Amino acid sequence: MDTRTTYIDLLKELGKLNSAVALLTWDEETHMPKKGLDLRAETVGKLSRMAFELSISDELGRCIEDLEGRDDLTERESASLRVVGKEYRRSKAVPPALFEEFTIAQSKSQAAWGEAKRTSDFALFQPHLEKMVDYTRRFADLYGYDDSPYDALLGRYEPGMTTARLREIIRPLRERLVPFIDRLLGEKTPSDASVLDGRFPIDPQRTLARTVLEQIGYDFDAGALDDTMHPFTTQIAPGDVRVTNRYLESNPLSGLFGALHEGGHALYGQGADAELYTLGLSDGASYGFHESQSRLIENQVGRSRPFWTFFRPIFTDALPSLAGISVDDLYRAANRVSRSLIRVEADEVTYNLHIMLRFELETKLLDGSVRVADLPGLWNDAMDSYVGIRPTNDAEGVMQDVHWSTGLIGYFPSYMLGNLYAAQISCTLREAIPSLDEQIADGDFGPLLEWLRDKIHRFGAIYEPGELIVRITGKDLSSEPFLDYVTAKYSEIYRL
Repeated sequence: MDTRTTYIDLLKELGKLNSAVALLTWDEETHMPKKGLDLRAETVGKLSRMAFELSISDELGRCIEDLEGRDDLTERESASLRVVGKEYRRSKAVPPALFEEFTIAQSKSQAAWGEAKRTSDFALFQPHLEKMVDYTRRFADLYGYDDSPYDALLGRYEPGMTTARLREIIRPLRERLVPFIDRLLGEKTPSDASVLDGRFPIDPQRTLARTVLEQIGYDFDAGALDDTMHPFTTQIAPGDVRVTNRYLESNPLSGLFGALHEGGHALYGQGADAELYTLGLSDGASYGFHESQSRLIENQVGRSRPFWTFFRPIFTDALPSLAGISVDDLYRAANRVSRSLIRVEADEVTYNLHIMLRFELETKLLDGSVRVADLPGLWNDAMDSYVGIRPTNDAEGVMQDVHWSTGLIGYFPSYMLGNLYAAQISCTLREAIPSLDEQIADGDFGPLLEWLRDKIHRFGAIYEPGELIVRITGKDLSSEPFLDYVTAKYSEIYRL
C-alpha cells in the first residue's frame, strides 16, 4: 500500500477513536447518570490508551519519516505532517514508565487540589504541586528547547511562540493597563450593573442562549446545546460540534456571554471540513487562535453597543422584569470594570493582568528561581501590584485554577494571546466591512461569519498562528490594537 494512503488510513482510525472519546466525555459532563461513572471511566481509559498507542506507533512513525520532505504533497498534507509529526516526537520522547508515573501522580494531585481549595489549605496541595512542577521540568528537558524550558511547554499550545517573544508582547500591556485601570476606578464609575439585580428563571435564559447562537450562525443541525457545570465546546466529528453552557439566576448576562464565548469556539470548529478533521488539522491554528474566535464573538461583538441595539428587545421579552431597561444601561452593565480576584470573572480591561502574573510565576517555577512553598505570598503580592486587590485566602488566590494540579504549565498565555489576536483581527475585519456595526445592530451576522470563514476557519491548523495573523492582518502580533481598543472603548464608557 502507498505510504500516503497508509498515513491517512492511520489518521482516520485515530480520528474514530478520538471521536468516541469526545462523545463519551461530553455525555459524562451532560447527561450520564452518576451510577454509570465507573464503567464509563474504564471505557474512556481503554479507548484513550488505544488512541495514544496508535499515535506513537512505529507504523505511524515510519509513514511520517517516509513522507516528510516529499515534493508531491498537498498543502494540507504537508501541514498535517508538521502537526502530527511534532506531536508524535513529543510523545515518543517521554518514556512510557515515566508517563504512567506522571498520570498516577496527576490524579492524586488533582484530588488534593480539590480538597485544599475547599479548605483553603495550601499545605495539603504543596507536595503534589512540587511533584507536578518536577515532572514538567523533566518533560521540558525531554522535549528539548533552545533558550528557556518554558519554550518547550508553551510551543505545544502556541506553536512558534517563545518566552522572550511573550515578554515583549506583555511589557506594554502592563505599562499601560495598570495606570489606565487606576484612572477608570479612581473616579465615580458610571457603569452600574445593579440595573440587572434580581432573580431570573433559568428556562428563559436557555432560550436566550439558543437564540443568540442561532443569530451568530451556529448550525444546530451540526451541533447541540446542553447544560454543564463548566461551559465547554467539543468537536465530536465533522458535522458534530457541540456546546455546553451554565446559567445563574442572579446574573442573566453570565449565560448569555457563556453562549457567545462557546459559540465563537464552535463556529471555528464548524468551519473545518471533513478532510481537515481526518488530517488532524481541525483544532485550529493554536489554543490562542481558538480563544481569539471566542473572545471576538463574546467581547468585540457581544459587548458592543450595536449588539445590544439589536438584542435588547429579545433580551427583555425573555426576561419581562427588565422591560424598562435601556440599550445604554445594558451596554454599560455588560462592560463594568472591577478589581476582581477571580480570573474567570474578570472584565476585558483587567483580564490579561491575571494571565501575566501566572506566566511570570510559571517561568520562575521552571527555572528554579521560585519555590512552590513561596507561591501563596508571591501570588498575593502580584495580585496587589497588578490588579490592585489582595486575596484573603488561598482558595481565592493561588489555588483558584485547576490547571497546575494536572501539570498544565504553559497553557495560561493562550487566554491572553486570544484577546490580542481578537483585537488585531477585529481591526482588519472592520476595515474590510465598514458597515459591520450597522449590520450587527440590524441582527445581520452573515457577513461577519462569512469573513471569519474565509480568513480563518477554513484553514484549521494549516498555518501556524504567527503566519496566520500576518496573512489576515498584514502584521505580526502586537498588543497595540488591544490597548487601543480597550482605551477608546472604556474611556467613552467611563467618560474620561
